[in-house]
Amino acid sequence: MTRHSKQNTAAGHFTYAEYQMLKDRWGTRKLRLSTENMRAFQACYLCLQDAQRPVCCSEGHMYCKECILSDILGQKSQLSMLAKQRDELRAKEQEKKMEAEQAASRRRIEAFALGESSTVHPTLKRKLGDDECSPREHTEKHGKTEARIKSDATMPAFWLPSMAPQADANPSAMLAQDRVSTTLCIAGKPHKLTYVIYIPNSSTKGLVDVHFAKRTTDTKPQLYCPSCKKEFSTSSHPSILRKCGHVLCAPCTKELVHIPLQQGERVGCPDCSAAVEKQRDVIALARDGTGFASDGTAEIKSDGVAFQG
Repeated sequence: MTRHSKQNTAAGHFTYAEYQMLKDRWGTRKLRLSTENMRAFQACYLCLQDAQRPVCCSEGHMYCKECILSDILGQKSQLSMLAKQRDELRAKEQEKKMEAEQAASRRRIEAFALGESSTVHPTLKRKLGDDECSPREHTEKHGKTEARIKSDATMPAFWLPSMAPQADANPSAMLAQDRVSTTLCIAGKPHKLTYVIYIPNSSTKGLVDVHFAKRTTDTKPQLYCPSCKKEFSTSSHPSILRKCGHVLCAPCTKELVHIPLQQGERVGCPDCSAAVEKQRDVIALARDGTGFASDGTAEIKSDGVAFQG
């Protein structure tokens, strides 16, 4: 047996070293973050610092009020710019369409004039054969053929990096994304986010002001549950009451809110007695976990093309 037959270039299966080589170049890669890379449960999703005047969305993502309002204003300015670009693209598309129709009309008139000036006039009309077509169809086919030849002549060599087509070369994608006035929450899966002052007994969805119960100790200020007085930590699963914004721990939320609501009883906030009418009035605060394998929810993911070899 020769040395070449023992190398992995001739083997019928992938070796561990080959899998490691492909791991960095192909496929989807996932990595769980450690405790040092995780966001604290009371931190803002934008500045990653302790939230000042905290607010949260309907999915439980918490922000500083100033950070999220600045982000919403930035999104609105960007959306207005994109809307203006879409209007310009629509105007250009309409202009091109009108020019094509005018060119086809001119060709039909020229073809009609050429037929009228002919000296031979058939006395009877005959049906067009399979290889013949009307002047209008002829001009349309002729225009499509010319457009195809022109596009083939100007098509770049897309397999070369220097001649790869740009993303903005095809405006159809921008025209399809007609998101003129919809701002999104960028944390987690993007969803609709608007800044609306909460109005009781209404279906408006917006940002909810968050009110943590705080106390001062010898070491540092603590955030705690106003019902059981237990301090919040990275292992806690706090929930926010939508109407008043007070934050409760998971056991208190279950015993004082969820179970009574399921039994049809009247429920109020343990701190301010604000009414809690439905289950959707309780928002689970989003958290990254503790850093342990069983409770680590912070994960980075890079999507890629799978190896086809």
